[in-house]
Amino acid sequence: MKSLLTVGKALVLVFWVVCGAALAKRFGAPFEQLLLVLAAAMLLVHALQLWLFAGLLVGRANPWGDRLQVLLFGIFHLYPMKATKQPAPVETVSVEEAAHA
Repeated sequence: MKSLLTVGKALVLVFWVVCGAALAKRFGAPFEQLLLVLAAAMLLVHALQLWLFAGLLVGRANPWGDRLQVLLFGIFHLYPMKATKQPAPVETVSVEEAAHA
């Protein structure tokens, strides 16, 4: 699974490099506009992921670095954090507390 996430991050990084080349006017007219629209859409989706999963970044060693990586790589950076996060322990209610309720 880790290798799949690494390949995904590499492909997203290649996409951002190609979008940077489009900003530098390295492609023809219709392709530059299409790449810039796709880059804006991907940035919007990654910002939405950052907003939705903000709770995962609380208490991390470097939350601003994690936020930047979420903006760049999206779910490929969030998925390992979600898998390693431990669920909160479930509190048990005693019989006395239930009787008083």
